[in-house]
Amino acid sequence: MISRTTIGRSFAGLVRYQFEGRKDLPRDKQAEVLAAVGVRADSAAHMSTDFNRGRQLNPNLGQAVWHTSLSFNPDDAAKLDSAKMLAIAEGYVQKMGLDKTQYAIIRHHDQPDNQHLHILANRVGNDGKTVNDGQNFYRSKVALTELIQEHGLTPPKGLRPEKQHPAQLHGVDLTRHELKEALRAVLTTTTDGKDMRQQLSQQAITFRLFRTKEGTPTGISFSKDGQTLKGSEISREYSLAGIVKQLEANQATRQAEVARQETNQRAAEQARQQAALDAAAQERRQVAAQLAAQRQEAERQAAKVPELPAVERKWQGDYQKYAADLAQQNAPVQARNKVIDSYSAYLQQQPNEEGIAAVVQAMKGDPRTAALKAELDRQVVARATHAKQWADSYGQQAALEKQAKGGIFGKNAASREAEEKLKFLTEKDRPLPGLLEPALLAFARAAKAADRPSPPVGFDARAYYQPEQAGLSLTEYAAKREAERQLVVRVQEPVGDSQAAGRADALQRSLTSKGATVSVSDTVDAQGNRVIELAVQYSVQQPRHELEDISVTLDWAAERKGYELKESDTDRAQRRASGQRDAQQQQSQTPGKSLDYGGR
Repeated sequence: MISRTTIGRSFAGLVRYQFEGRKDLPRDKQAEVLAAVGVRADSAAHMSTDFNRGRQLNPNLGQAVWHTSLSFNPDDAAKLDSAKMLAIAEGYVQKMGLDKTQYAIIRHHDQPDNQHLHILANRVGNDGKTVNDGQNFYRSKVALTELIQEHGLTPPKGLRPEKQHPAQLHGVDLTRHELKEALRAVLTTTTDGKDMRQQLSQQAITFRLFRTKEGTPTGISFSKDGQTLKGSEISREYSLAGIVKQLEANQATRQAEVARQETNQRAAEQARQQAALDAAAQERRQVAAQLAAQRQEAERQAAKVPELPAVERKWQGDYQKYAADLAQQNAPVQARNKVIDSYSAYLQQQPNEEGIAAVVQAMKGDPRTAALKAELDRQVVARATHAKQWADSYGQQAALEKQAKGGIFGKNAASREAEEKLKFLTEKDRPLPGLLEPALLAFARAAKAADRPSPPVGFDARAYYQPEQAGLSLTEYAAKREAERQLVVRVQEPVGDSQAAGRADALQRSLTSKGATVSVSDTVDAQGNRVIELAVQYSVQQPRHELEDISVTLDWAAERKGYELKESDTDRAQRRASGQRDAQQQQSQTPGKSLDYGGR
């Protein structure tokens, strides 16, 4: 029996190949699931989903996939049925420390002359800790040797007896074997002598380099437990030349991997930037199309001028420009909201942690999406919590069922506790235990929480829209423009007249404080006198008291020397309506009271 172990990143492809990859073969040639602990065995999709759910207990572990294949000697074929192979595989799982995590054992029947099975395990344990894969080559050889002896299997062909049974070695032979296994493990990854020395020192192994008088290394020896062997005495590949060759190969492999990762990162960044550019270009095209549609609609509405009231026809041209300006102001907001829509649509297609991570990365550096990022972070935490609750309850079901059977002396306290826990997995309406049973209470609460569906991924895009600038209808716009009034007040400030200085500024402040809009132009005439023109704008829709105050101020200026009003008779009559003349007369007749706009 021999083994081969690999550590990987993706459960989906591995499960698909091992679990379903032979469904097209005749029934007696298809894959057979011998055991599934902590995962469902009814489909590849369910199995990979359960593995990935357990993986969420330690999301930072990249290589969480353990895959071991066990191949048996053809001479043992007659004694290998599924029950025997399951017992051997379960023994291997326990010896390699995989019994505290999710695992599946799958037998393949497609090669009669090569009886073999596969062990798929999660390197994230049920407690969230990482299952150790260190020295797995050496540990696997020890486990295989023990299993071959325990089950009476045929040792691998071509191996010396002392290599099949390391426990029988002594003295220098044992040291040579231990040095060879240690070097084999260390030289699979290390890239320099310093790291090799550090890793070997952890196993109480030291090495020494032999040099010429000029300092050139010529050989190497290794020491352990008081025994010293040259590298070439251990194996030709562990001579100085062989080790240097392996270190250089490891360096090249690592550099190639780093270069590959950098290339992939650059390619991913370029793809992200290109996607952003494409999205922006698409948004611009959509906005342009929207503006064109709005112009067409405006033109269509313009063709209906005879149907509009006269006042709306009067302002229709200005309104079209107003609507176009408003659309241009809202275009970036609409584009931004469409990006939010795209995030929501993406999560509908990929409603998982990977989808959330992609959206958060796309939003990186945009402060306007802080609230959305907080919501997505909350969803990640909620899903991780649900995954842990499932692992703490249903993820233990297989182990609890085994424990509930009791030992060779019958049931004990542990088996009875397992029975009680299983009741909360099968009896959904079972009431919670009391506070005097804290462990059982925690398990029951986790089970009830795990019964609920996993928290969903996604969001309502409208909740994160940036509001657009609201616009007026044509009717509202026309009414507003109809209510606007404008006149010009020409103010003279003769040179040398200190009492006249500043009266234009005072009049401007007074009108502005009463709700009017005032713009100022300033010139000097031929005699050096300052001439100021105040363009005054107000609306007849303003509050009554504002109109009265504006009218009183303008009439005051009209009656004073140095002020000249340019205003139509109609506008003057309209602003003086509603008792404004009475207010003006009352103001002018109040003893000791002055409007005080500067000058005389």
